Amino acid sequence: MSIAIFGGSFDPPHTGHRSVVTEALKELSIDKLYIVPAYLSPFKSNIVASGELRASWLRRIFADNAQVEVSDFEIMQDRAVYTIETVLHFRQIDPHIYLIIGADNLDELHKWYNFELLDTLVTWVVATRSGDKSASMLRELQVDCNISSTELRDIKCTHMIDNIVRDEIIDYYKTRKR
Repeated sequence: MSIAIFGGSFDPPHTGHRSVVTEALKELSIDKLYIVPAYLSPFKSNIVASGELRASWLRRIFADNAQVEVSDFEIMQDRAVYTIETVLHFRQIDPHIYLIIGADNLDELHKWYNFELLDTLVTWVVATRSGDKSASMLRELQVDCNISSTELRDIKCTHMIDNIVRDEIIDYYKTRKR
């Protein structure tokens, strides 16, 4: 079995995430794509929606696709989890892993915890948007969807939230305006 991992905060999930998944399923030879919402990113100090809620939204968004599974592995750790830990967990399913990241991570990638080992364990796949710098040495997924999660949490550009969960996400973030 060949798998891909697509991790992130997904705070909130949006159509850009759906586009990444759609492109990955089209372009990569994989049997399963695991979406892994973080409990808390090691690079962030807080998250707005709980991990359980974000995972629930993602499960509803991708319920119609048997190739996609939302994993609560990082959420269940109840702490920030490094990507290397997640990859080592999923290697129990398949040692060949595509790791999907956004192009916005490229400049800081070398700072990821245990990057040297991580780099030997995965095939990197970069979701790029128009205007992003090229990931010349890495596999790319062309996803032209420039979305700010901060703007979505501030209830701007809500058309970028999947219809299946749009009203619930809007209501949730309205009650938690900063």
